[in-house]
Amino acid sequence: MSPSALEPTAGSAPATGTGLGVAPQPMMTVRNVERHFEGMRAVDGVSIDILPGRITGLIGPNGAGKSTLLAVLAGTLPASGGTVTFDGTDITEWPAWRRARHGMIRTFQLPSEFAELTVLENLLVAAPNHRGESLRGALLGRRYWIADERREVARARELLARFSLSAKESEYAGSLSGGQKRLIEIMRALMLQPRLLLLDEPMSGVHPSIIGEIARYLEGLRDGGLTILIVEHELHMIERLCNPVIVMAQGKVIGQGSMIELRRQREIVDAYLVG
Repeated sequence: MSPSALEPTAGSAPATGTGLGVAPQPMMTVRNVERHFEGMRAVDGVSIDILPGRITGLIGPNGAGKSTLLAVLAGTLPASGGTVTFDGTDITEWPAWRRARHGMIRTFQLPSEFAELTVLENLLVAAPNHRGESLRGALLGRRYWIADERREVARARELLARFSLSAKESEYAGSLSGGQKRLIEIMRALMLQPRLLLLDEPMSGVHPSIIGEIARYLEGLRDGGLTILIVEHELHMIERLCNPVIVMAQGKVIGQGSMIELRRQREIVDAYLVG
């Protein structure tokens, strides 16, 4: 990555959102978390706080351990050490499904849409607690669960309208552009009604014209009170969206603060140059 990657863009300003004057209680507290792979420490003693109602950025060179940390927080990888606390509850040993039910939802680097389902159906498969999926629902029939289905269809269509994809609801998801598939991934996560959304490079492989659009949607979610932790390489979008920003290199946290503050730290710039 070039030195200019950490230089401010013209007209850029720190992300606004909630100010950093008086910090609220963290929604998530991570202390001394480690993740080992055959002796290699991919995550090495990470301690961070995720504050509610903000978009927290997680950046660093390739191989820094960002996505591995995200997987540990989501429960898709167990921690080798340390603790993860969510809303005051120690969830370190919880599996991913239990964390998801508690309101922590993750997306992945590669879109995972159901290509042969429609866009609307892709959202509906994520709807939780549908009574028609139970044995009781199967026995009692459509009259028992139709109200659930209508409610979830309404919620899905509200999301499609919010993300300007209403016209695509009946198209197969596999026919959409890369950026539209990213939006499906985010909307499907929102169908689960998260309180903490973990986004792993949501702008990767997306056409530049769509990146700003995704950023606007994320700002709207933040302004609506959703807490987001985002791993991303598009630093101008991190600057626009995130405050604070956490920097990782070689499995460790090497800096935290606003992008303006981080640019003043030689170690941060060197980490990017090495990466």
